[in-house]
Amino acid sequence: MTNDPMTNDLTAVLENIKTDLLNSLQSKGVASSQTAQQITVTNTDNGAQLQIPGYLQIVETGRGPTSKNPVAGNPPMIVRILQWCREKGIPDKAAWAIKKKIDKQGFPGKPGILTEPLSDANINQRLGPALEQMADNLSTQILNAINL
Repeated sequence: MTNDPMTNDLTAVLENIKTDLLNSLQSKGVASSQTAQQITVTNTDNGAQLQIPGYLQIVETGRGPTSKNPVAGNPPMIVRILQWCREKGIPDKAAWAIKKKIDKQGFPGKPGILTEPLSDANINQRLGPALEQMADNLSTQILNAINL
């Protein structure tokens, strides 16, 4: 963690949003240990970032059947399905059947897994106290500089 109080405050806000996101995934039956590890808060030179795997957008919105001549994903869908099967204790041979069913029928999404914890209302609720603290700290610094 950095020594910059504003970055620390922002990191704390993002950690709270990350917790909201993990709770949302768990409540909708989507959470896995690997997914939890892939959701990270990182500090940068310009502040902090919440990083979320892109496939969670597909999990939320669902996907249609596989089109003709599809471009392979990275990692390929079968690799992700095998990994999911292993985490759930499902035999590897079932992964191909799952992939074929998704190829043929697609799958419905799980609405709300991202949109609820990342909603403006939730982010504003999480940011409010941190912004007040930042404003108080900045005011104190300005007053201290004036009173020198």
